[in-house]
Amino acid sequence: MVRHLNSHPPKTVTLSGPAGQLVATLEVPKAPPLGVVLHLHPHPQHGGTRRNNVVRYGALGSLEAGCVALRLDFRGVGDSEGCHDEGFGEMEDAAAALEWLRAEYPDLPLFIWGFSFGSRVGLNLLLEKSFPIQGYMGVAWPNASYEWPAHSTIPKNTAFLVGSADEYVDLSKNEIPNPTILEGVGHFFENHLPNVSAFTKNSLQQFGIIST
Repeated sequence: MVRHLNSHPPKTVTLSGPAGQLVATLEVPKAPPLGVVLHLHPHPQHGGTRRNNVVRYGALGSLEAGCVALRLDFRGVGDSEGCHDEGFGEMEDAAAALEWLRAEYPDLPLFIWGFSFGSRVGLNLLLEKSFPIQGYMGVAWPNASYEWPAHSTIPKNTAFLVGSADEYVDLSKNEIPNPTILEGVGHFFENHLPNVSAFTKNSLQQFGIIST
């Protein structure tokens, strides 16, 4: 992946989580940042980590929009302590990361971005916790594998990206609100990763973040 952004080198950070220390990659634009985005990775038991290519391209989109990007490793992944918890403990990990970001960047709006399993964790966190989240981006929300949240109203400032050939997404259920659909694209966006960056940047701009 070629970096073409005016940003500081990625930095590894460690923060306290409910099951132990959590490790993440922090990426910060050189210009004063306009917002902060927490990026959540796919299923840990299927190789998902913060270094996943879809997650990395999502973080590039956040940087392109002038935002800080934090790519978190859930509990039990890489050097993050703890054990996989089917999405429940991972939601608490994400909440801890949001608290860390809020302490580090108290004056900036917070956003959640998730891919696959991470998109499920992020949306559940948005719906069930009282964080001041300004927007949510879900990439390949796996509604063919998990039940869509039983909430009647999805908050405003949400955006979804799916591929029409994604075996983990069932568009026939008409659950995912107003998705951006990439025709013929599979779950991991092979040969279409720049579309993930563009979706992220465009969504943040639509949420009110204006890149300089």
